[in-house]
Amino acid sequence: MASKIHYEEDIFLLKEMLRTLRRGCLISIDSSIFLEYTVNQLLFISKALKELYSTISEANYIKSPEQIRNLLRVSSGFRELLNDLINERLKFSEFTRSYTEDFRTIEAEHIKESARIKELLLSLSDEEENEDLVSEEEFMFLFQDSGDEEE
Repeated sequence: MASKIHYEEDIFLLKEMLRTLRRGCLISIDSSIFLEYTVNQLLFISKALKELYSTISEANYIKSPEQIRNLLRVSSGFRELLNDLINERLKFSEFTRSYTEDFRTIEAEHIKESARIKELLLSLSDEEENEDLVSEEEFMFLFQDSGDEEE
């Protein structure tokens, strides 16, 4: 594993790869040329997303909520592509029928991981809100009269 993860760049590239795959699956392309490539790309994207899920949830530094939201968007786009292939909403779906169960398994794994990452995002949002809140004791201290200090 790389010592430094470039989340923004990695997420950007995965998003572009998904966009290209979706476009390819929408048109009439030759399955004898593109089936293996398409399936391998889907498997690669799945693996890359899992690695990003893992590193972003295990990182010991403050994570950018925007990076996490971008990761969730790409994950959602990936699941949508798989779902469209499974439910034969794309022209290329007719060639991927033998992978339907594999795609269902991958989709379920990513749904589970996305839920975990959403929880992380919510906990980060809660932490940010709590950092901005002033406690009742802090308010009391801030608004006490100088005469209250003598008591």
